[in-house]
This record gives sequence, C-alpha cells and structure tokens, in this order.
Amino acid sequence: MYVRIYWSKIYPGSWPAIEDRYNKLMQIPIEGLKARFVSQDVEDEESIFTITIWDKQESIVRWEASDAYREFLDQAMRPLTVGSQSVSLCKTRLYLINDLQPQTDV
Repeated sequence: MYVRIYWSKIYPGSWPAIEDRYNKLMQIPIEGLKARFVSQDVEDEESIFTITIWDKQESIVRWEASDAYREFLDQAMRPLTVGSQSVSLCKTRLYLINDLQPQTDV
C-alpha cells in the first residue's frame, strides 16, 4: 500500500471552490485508489493537504499520467494554488484503520 501526500498554499477564500472540485473528482472511478482525504491545516487556513491511499505504486503512476489527472490539475486546481507546493510518495510499513466511514465535517 502507498500513501501520496500533497501540500499546497491556496488563495484566501478558495475552500468552497476546492471542496466543489474535489467532490466532482471523487465521482470519477480511479483504478487502485483506496481512499482520499482533503484536509485544511488548522493553523493555516490557506494550506491544503490531500492524502490518498493506493494499492500499488503503478496505480499512482498511471493516474498521474492520465488526461483526467492533468485536466483536474490544470483546470481545477492551478488557478486556486499559489506559491509553494510539494508531493511525497510513501510506502506504507504499518497501518491500523478503526471504523473509518465516509463523512464530511465542514
């Protein structure tokens, strides 16, 4: 299992648009994607973290090479991001998931 962690600064007031765009993205079936978390930093409201859980590294590579990914990144997210951003790809060594259910706490 792999975890992809994306961080970026966003323009002030962008959260409603980000939530709308990610809600649309989450309707697209993506092979190998097991979970997605779109999170706001509690200390910096203009920071976004997305954490995705994947079955294997090849699934991530295939997604990042897809037209759907490029379209989402170029048309949906780039206009909302500003300054620094980073992506980390991690191989999961240990994990525990307790009663994880889809929900929104906005």
